[in-house]
Amino acid sequence: MRTFRYKSRSALLLLTVSLAACREDAPPASPIDVPREEQSAPFVSIDGMDNAAGFLRGTIQGQGDIKAVEVHVDGVLLGWAEVHGDEWSIPWRPGVGTRAIEVVGHDGAGVPARASLALQPLEFDTAHALYQPASLLTLPSSGSATTRYTLDGSTPRADSPVYSAPLVLLRSQGEPTPLSLIPTNPPETPVDWRWLPPRTPAGRAAVVRFQQFQEATPVGASGTRTYLIDASHGALPVMSLTVDAEHLFGFEHGIYVPGRTHAEDPRPDWIWGNGNYHQGGKDWERPLHVEWFEVDGQPVIAQGAGVRIHGSGSAALPHKSLRLYAKEDYGPKTFRAAVFPDQALDAYTRLIVRTSGQDLLFSKIRDCALQGLLRETSLHLQACRPTVLYLNGEYWGLHELRERYDEYYLASRHGIDRKKVAILELEGLLDTGEEGDEAHYLALLDFVRSNDLSLPENLAQVEAMMDVDDFIDYQVAELFFANGDWPQNNVKFWRYVAPEAQGPAATDGRWRWLLYDLDNAFLGDPGYDSLARVLTDESLPEWSVLLLRGLLTNADFKHRFVTRFQWHLDNTFREERVTAHLESLADLVAAEMPAHIERWGYPASVESWRYAVDAMRAFATQRPTHVRQHLEAAFGPF
Repeated sequence: MRTFRYKSRSALLLLTVSLAACREDAPPASPIDVPREEQSAPFVSIDGMDNAAGFLRGTIQGQGDIKAVEVHVDGVLLGWAEVHGDEWSIPWRPGVGTRAIEVVGHDGAGVPARASLALQPLEFDTAHALYQPASLLTLPSSGSATTRYTLDGSTPRADSPVYSAPLVLLRSQGEPTPLSLIPTNPPETPVDWRWLPPRTPAGRAAVVRFQQFQEATPVGASGTRTYLIDASHGALPVMSLTVDAEHLFGFEHGIYVPGRTHAEDPRPDWIWGNGNYHQGGKDWERPLHVEWFEVDGQPVIAQGAGVRIHGSGSAALPHKSLRLYAKEDYGPKTFRAAVFPDQALDAYTRLIVRTSGQDLLFSKIRDCALQGLLRETSLHLQACRPTVLYLNGEYWGLHELRERYDEYYLASRHGIDRKKVAILELEGLLDTGEEGDEAHYLALLDFVRSNDLSLPENLAQVEAMMDVDDFIDYQVAELFFANGDWPQNNVKFWRYVAPEAQGPAATDGRWRWLLYDLDNAFLGDPGYDSLARVLTDESLPEWSVLLLRGLLTNADFKHRFVTRFQWHLDNTFREERVTAHLESLADLVAAEMPAHIERWGYPASVESWRYAVDAMRAFATQRPTHVRQHLEAAFGPF
């Protein structure tokens, strides 16, 4: 039978190849002339290298049950690989001078398939960029010490693999990503924001850590480097965090998981539940290594630091914000780099790697975009750069690199003594400073409660205690954005507690406001009357509306408030300006969104992400007209 004849010829070929594989120097079998309809050339690839075990691996696909792969290094036959199913592997430890690998695959079709790979020499000690082609990495070594290394992010220990040959760094194909499979909130979490496994295997960067040892004692050199092989993130910078996995994902003390805290007290009566990730303070700070790379892949930050979970309710979401601390405990006292091109600062004590808070479910750009609209005002704002994150080499998705509001932020912005800064929140709760620093603000509230602010002398007293112009800009922004999580929440303000009569404005001892967390703004109905809510809603806490309501009883303040609001509508919030700003930021992150969504499942799809961005654009188009009507309804024509 025809079918039997050609199957037999194919089997004969494969038998010849298999017998040849028994001799390392044997050439592959010659192709046999198989009719075109029976031919299907095999496919072969080089997929990865197990550096610790010393195995090169790949895949082969083709006809028949028996396949063969020959491997050549720098033009010399290394040998014939072991083939199991569609996978092949071969023992190999490269030499320092290795530059090229070629594999040739054979199957019953008789037509060989080839794959080749050039290796670039790379030395750990030389300045490096994130983006590299397939490389052969040489680690520092010493005749008096043993160099040990890890590739999973863990700190090298006395039982870690010994460095005995250069490490082969290839593009990630089928590499395990165990951290991406760890649930980061409990299974009873509401389905709308429950942890989801990656839809496809997460990408990987190569993270190499090494340490020299004398027996079991660490000595001499150590280091951590990240390389992204044959891949790029286009217009976005990249941050790589390297940490012992137990610090983030361990049941007892891991800060990224529900852990023991949830097991002992799930708190089902609170929507956000409870977990290790809701714990704060120094006891819940963990050491790690931080690398940050500019868009072209050049390294900007590479140092040890501390990390905590950032946020309150949003910490229960699957994808969490992180707060980074530069401290002498870990390395340099600052992150010394101009990471935000639109400001002159080049040193930061703390940085936030933010996930967009609750907006991670929707647009991913809301707070970053809305704060960015206010850059030309004198308001305090958090600089923002969309940034791709890798955690122990695993792709961790799209984040925002942000400044953090604290005493270091204010000191660096104004050149003031951070120890003389008081930051309060909500009704006057002390966030930063010394006990008693809240008394000045509480006295301000008492003054407003007990005095007629329509009188010029009383307004003057208030102006002596708070920056009224700053307060107006702050109120205008929150009202225009229709922030539903304000004014009863997300309120912070600060003052310099040792006023200087001849010093800069920031040292005058008056209260100024810190705008933040706009994740619940620019949502829903663009006609929503947020002004009427703040002026008339009796369900709002008294402290949250006391200042604005009291000040608006003064004709001069009312005129300043409405005039400034109208100026912002004509300029800051002009439709064309806002939509152009939104589109620019959305365009910047658009190429990254498919990979981010595959990794986290939030937003639900690229289409739903675009819908959320389009809704913000529509809000920006319609909002100014509605707000003008709200102003006229509240204050009459001006």
